[in-house]
Amino acid sequence: MNKKIIYIGQSTAIITELECYCKTHDLNLQTCQDKIGSIEPIEAELVLIQSNIALNASSAQLEGIKSNSTLLVLLQYEGENELPGDIADYFDDILNQNPNHLSKKIDFYRKSIAALSGKTNHLISNNRKLTHKVKTLSKQLTTADSNLIIQEKVLEKINQISLLSRQINCLDLETIAQVCIKYIPKLISARFASLYSYDSENHILRLLQHNHPYRIAKIINVKKHLDSPMSMALRDKKIQLIKDFQGIDTIRDFSKNYQSNSCMIAPLLSGNKVIGILNLADKIDDYSFDSRIDLPPVQLLCEIVGSAMSNIELYEQLEKKAQTDSMTNLLNHRTFYKVLQRESDRARRYKSNLSLIMIDLDGLKQINDTYGHRAGDAVILHVSHKIRECVRHTDMAARYGGDEFAAILPNTSMEEAYHLAERINSIVAEDLVDFDGQKLKVSVSIGLGQYQHNQSIEDFMSDADNALFDAKAAGKNQIKISKVNLTTT
Repeated sequence: MNKKIIYIGQSTAIITELECYCKTHDLNLQTCQDKIGSIEPIEAELVLIQSNIALNASSAQLEGIKSNSTLLVLLQYEGENELPGDIADYFDDILNQNPNHLSKKIDFYRKSIAALSGKTNHLISNNRKLTHKVKTLSKQLTTADSNLIIQEKVLEKINQISLLSRQINCLDLETIAQVCIKYIPKLISARFASLYSYDSENHILRLLQHNHPYRIAKIINVKKHLDSPMSMALRDKKIQLIKDFQGIDTIRDFSKNYQSNSCMIAPLLSGNKVIGILNLADKIDDYSFDSRIDLPPVQLLCEIVGSAMSNIELYEQLEKKAQTDSMTNLLNHRTFYKVLQRESDRARRYKSNLSLIMIDLDGLKQINDTYGHRAGDAVILHVSHKIRECVRHTDMAARYGGDEFAAILPNTSMEEAYHLAERINSIVAEDLVDFDGQKLKVSVSIGLGQYQHNQSIEDFMSDADNALFDAKAAGKNQIKISKVNLTTT
């Protein structure tokens, strides 16, 4: 290597000192008073850079000097304050020396270099590689620390989820909704939440509960809002994390209701089926929700909530099957007795009216013998449909036996019950049953009973049953009122 000292700076005193030193030690001196980038490449035993030049240099220029074949890069710094940023990383030493003492410092470095002999380049190269690795590891450590903090926050939230999951794992939809609206928002510092159930057959979202201070939609037709984030969450079955909804037309108009513009739309899944939607909006302690910290706990909770809501659906379906007749979907015989007992207790307690209609299909045996049992089933379904059409939503219709039906009518007088019986009798007879090209005419006989507050449930049923027997005896396709009720009327 050419024995050379390079000085990059504008100090006349330092240049004078260096010139004297170089003449004494048979060294070349190269000076540059403008900027670092004007000397390329820099190859010397020593490179001395004045601080005002270094501070104006770019990190790429400084890195370029350090990566070339120079042995030592020194910074002459006369300031009292610490160097800004990471500028010190680009120099092997920082000198804060009086120019008169500079030659002694340089001489020390030159002797150190000479002592390394021919191994100098190799050692400095290794040293610089090591320095680079240390810097890289330092950055990785900083990233690792950041990730560790994130992981700790997520784990803390997951620990809270385990407590919430105990409340969610129940068959009470109201309890689940309260957890979704009250506790899940707190977990991720969301101000507002709303919970919707999803009817996949009709593509309808129905509001279950919310904590918004203003009115929000109770029913949403998804087909009419295909571009909305909620529709996308349903379609993609993934959480839609929106950091700024100002650019989304469907929700931008609601931004005045929020203090921040971030929201999460989370589909509630049970397997591959969407059960509902949980909306979380208005981040309290930040501008937007964090995909690393807020998303994982919400994702996990939504799976738990979705499974719990699905369990409720399954339970209700099983309960309905246990309570209904498999052919007609009317109440079955067992449930009929339970409902009649409940309603008679209520009528006795509140001194209210309770009527009972007993219905018998006329001539079912003849239909079975003539056209077969499939025809008989078609006739039973026909009668059950007509009964369901006639009764009110507060009434309870049941298949009492093979060809017998009943309707429990709370808060219904005998006169009102008779009008309903007439309608059932008429509508059953008017519409013929179409079976394998045959038009079958059907009729029913009906008996009516009115609950007496001192009666047992058995006596109540017996009165209505006796009235049905009278209707059958009178030639069928008749309506008769219990003799007990006729006497008391």
